[in-house]
Formats: sequence, structure tokens, C-alpha cells
Amino acid sequence: MLKRSPLKRIGKVGRNNLIANRKLAELWIEKQIDYCELQFDGCLGDWLLQNAHRHSRYWYRNQPEKLFDFKQVLRICQSCHNILDDTSKTTREQSEAIFKQLREDES
Repeated sequence: MLKRSPLKRIGKVGRNNLIANRKLAELWIEKQIDYCELQFDGCLGDWLLQNAHRHSRYWYRNQPEKLFDFKQVLRICQSCHNILDDTSKTTREQSEAIFKQLREDES
């Protein structure tokens, strides 16, 4: 007989992330964003798309509704996400300027 391992429980943060990811999936369909919004050099286009948040996940701990706020998230490919998160390639100021440029006029 096989041993069963207990199911891992999802904490509050994990639950918030699951909810946010579901709502973001609906948002991307609604806004018809099925491509990388950054398109840095080496962009993968519409392949391996991810949610890139303006701040670290820790910043959203007391305001989980902002995890799926359109002004707080970009839909970008894995390659562009790596560049955006790499502090040797993109400073915090440059990252903030990208978010402002892409989300300033949209709601």
C-alpha cells in the first residue's frame, strides 16, 4: 500500500496570489492583451507570458486587491521579465518610468 502524504495548505498569501492570477487572466482577455507589452531586445513576443508587478510581492501584503490592479501589473514574456527584474540592467527608476508610460493614460 502506498503512503499518502498530507496535502499542503495554502496560506493567506498563496490564496491571494491564486485569486489575483485568476482575475488577471480575465483582465488580459478583457483588454485583449495577448502579447508582451515591453518587447525589449530578445523579447519572446507572445510566448511564456507572465504577470510582472510594479513592486515586490511583500509590498502588496496588506493590500492584496492591488495584486490584480491594472496599473500595478504588466503582461510580459519571461525574457523581458528577467531584464525588468535584473537590477544591473534596469534601475528602480527606469522600471517605474516603464509602468508610468504604459499605464498612465489607461484605466
